[in-house]
Amino acid sequence: MRITRRFAVTATAGAALLAMSTACMSSTSGTSANTVTIATTGGEFSSVLRSTVFDPFTKQTGVTVKDDSPNNEAKLKAMVTAGSPTWDIFHSSPARSRAYCGKYFEKIDYSIVDKSKLDPDQVQPCGVPLLNSVFLLVYNKKKYGDTPPTSWKDFYDTKKFPGKRGIMNYAKDAGMETALLADGVPGKKLYPLDYDRAFKKLNTIRSQTSFFDTGAQQEQALQSGSVDMMLAWPSRAAEAASNGADIGVVWNQPLSYSDTLAVVKGSPNKTNAMKLINQIVSAQSQSKLFSRLPYSPVNSAADPKPSKTLKDFMLKYHKNDSVVVRDNDWWAQHLDEASEKWTSWVNR
Repeated sequence: MRITRRFAVTATAGAALLAMSTACMSSTSGTSANTVTIATTGGEFSSVLRSTVFDPFTKQTGVTVKDDSPNNEAKLKAMVTAGSPTWDIFHSSPARSRAYCGKYFEKIDYSIVDKSKLDPDQVQPCGVPLLNSVFLLVYNKKKYGDTPPTSWKDFYDTKKFPGKRGIMNYAKDAGMETALLADGVPGKKLYPLDYDRAFKKLNTIRSQTSFFDTGAQQEQALQSGSVDMMLAWPSRAAEAASNGADIGVVWNQPLSYSDTLAVVKGSPNKTNAMKLINQIVSAQSQSKLFSRLPYSPVNSAADPKPSKTLKDFMLKYHKNDSVVVRDNDWWAQHLDEASEKWTSWVNR
């Protein structure tokens, strides 16, 4: 079973996406200079951004903020290629904002965006750090009872731990890394990724895995119980838990990741986009955001107060020395190659 809108870049799909974005632009090309559109992951993340950042920003500046989801990379590329993007800001990854700097993303104006409280190692020419987090192994407590999974090795062991798995349908969302960890590769020796070894391991769970294209699908699957284990985004797992899903979390070799904000190449409202990004990464906004979302702030002056439920999904409250650090430099250099190999494997 696969729940997927395949993003293989074929001539037909590319033409369809280009037509879609062109049609969209024809109806919005007159977008007001007092409007900024941000492409996000949607769901609770977008809702919290609305109440804690967007609405106060509009009240303060008079600039209306529109959000669109999901933040589809294929759509991004199509609208930039067409020359008149309808998005101004893209919720990105460090690998994307680095690899596509100057091509699909604008250089950040750091005279507008205050980077003084941001980690210099995370600040990029085309990407502003947004949040820090980890990919997690989560599971249905009722399904596994007193003998739950405790490692990525268990996630890939369908005999000892039968049940449906869930993985996001993106190369960058750690499917290959977790497969290699499960196969015995040390966390500090993952890169360069051994594609053949990773896909050989992934083949062992393929028939029992659902692949998701959006966070909403991931969250729904956890809530409905249609999957028993998942390589999950913390926010979606936490939201499912808040809505009653009985979810356990494995804090053994979580994979660290971070997100960035990028300004879309040719943005019709570039200056206001920079101003909104500055607001999002401010200490005040970060404190509010991550009091309601299970991520760690990037602004060193932020001081969020998360709930107990959120803390269950936050690395800060489960410190250990097993965290696997992703190599964003490797991903920036190999993002397209890895994505092509992942898409080929999923779609074969």
